[in-house]
Amino acid sequence: MDLPWLSQKAWAVERYGHPVFRVPVDPGWGCPNRDALGRGGCAFCAEDGGRARQLGDAEGPEEQVRRGAAFARERYGARLLQLYLQAYTATYTDTESLRALVEGLLGMERFQSLSLGTRPDCLSAATLALLREWNEAREVWVELGVQTSHDDTLTRIGRGHSWARSEEAILRLDAEGLRPCVHLLCGLPGEGPDEMLETVKRVAALPIHGIKFHNFHVLRDAPLGREWLKAPFEVLGERAYLAWLAEALRWVPAGIPVFRLVTDSPPEQRLAPPQVLKKGRFLHELQGFMDLRGWRQGDRAIGK
Repeated sequence: MDLPWLSQKAWAVERYGHPVFRVPVDPGWGCPNRDALGRGGCAFCAEDGGRARQLGDAEGPEEQVRRGAAFARERYGARLLQLYLQAYTATYTDTESLRALVEGLLGMERFQSLSLGTRPDCLSAATLALLREWNEAREVWVELGVQTSHDDTLTRIGRGHSWARSEEAILRLDAEGLRPCVHLLCGLPGEGPDEMLETVKRVAALPIHGIKFHNFHVLRDAPLGREWLKAPFEVLGERAYLAWLAEALRWVPAGIPVFRLVTDSPPEQRLAPPQVLKKGRFLHELQGFMDLRGWRQGDRAIGK
C-alpha cells in the first residue's frame, strides 16, 4: 500500500532509480553556540551535536566514510551513496578547510550527492560560492536547522538567529541552485499545536526541496535537560505528536520528500517523553491514522 506521504526512499527511487543511502560524517567543527571546548550549544542539543550513533568509535572523517560506506553496502546493498556532513555545523569553518575536507572525502567513494548540515547564519558568500562549485558536478543539499518560525521560541532555546534569517537562507540557497532541506523541531517549550502548524505553513510556502520533522525530546546532557531535572515541564507526548503530524503533513506540498518524521534518541539520554514507539511502529500507526481519514500529504497545501 502506498504511503500517504512522499518518503525519501520513494522519491529517490522515482528520481534516480535506486534509494540513496547516506554516509554520515562528524567534521568536528562545533558551532557558533559552543566555546572552544565544545561547551554550550542550543538549549535542546546534546553534547555530541547530534552525531550519528552508527559512527560508533570511528576516529576521523576518513575512517567514518570507510565504515559508513561498507555498512550501507553490506546491510542494504546500497548502489547510490550520499556524503553527509551531519554533526554540529558543517560550514562553521573557513572555506579552505571545508574544501580540503570535503574534496578529500568525495575522492574516497563514488558519491551521487553531497549534503551538509548547517544553520541559517552560517552561510557566507564564500561558502555559497564553494557549494555552487560542487553543485556543478553533483547535487548539493543543505540541511538547514530552522527548528521554528517563532522568534520568542528561538530566543528561549538560545538559537542565536531569527526566523527572518531562516527565511532569507532558504531563498538564497534555492536561488543559487542548491537544495535546502529544512529541519523542524516540534513541541518546543511554549509552543502548542497551533504555533507548530504555523511554522509548517510558513516553511511550506518557501522553495524548500525536503523537510525533516523531529519531535522534541528532553535529553539528559542538554541545557533543557538540566532545566527539566530541576523543574520538570510538560513535553508533547508521542501519541499527541502523531495526531498533530498527520495534520501537518497535509500542508506540505505533495512533491516535497519527507526525510524524517520522528526523533530517534538514545533511551539512556532521554528524560521526556517517558515512552516512545519504535520507529517502524510509529510510521505504521501514522499511516493507519492518515489512511483511516483519507488524508494525504499536500491535500491542504496552498496552491496544490
